[in-house]
Amino acid sequence: MRMKSCSTCKSQRQPHRFLEPKEAVWVKEHLKEKFTGTYMICLAPLDDGAKQCRNLRTSWAEKHFKEPLRLPEQE
Repeated sequence: MRMKSCSTCKSQRQPHRFLEPKEAVWVKEHLKEKFTGTYMICLAPLDDGAKQCRNLRTSWAEKHFKEPLRLPEQE
């Protein structure tokens, strides 16, 4: 797990991890991307801690998208 900044959480140090296989499939389909190995997801807890931020970024760019893009909650 890496500590990265998050534009949604407005913090310079939040835990992030690279995508799991099911998440990578969603990104490939949603963004029409072929390679998803650089995308990371924010794991910071929201409000009561029951949900995660799940904001998507690349390993080098905090604001990779015009508007914040969050991965849907895992099933």
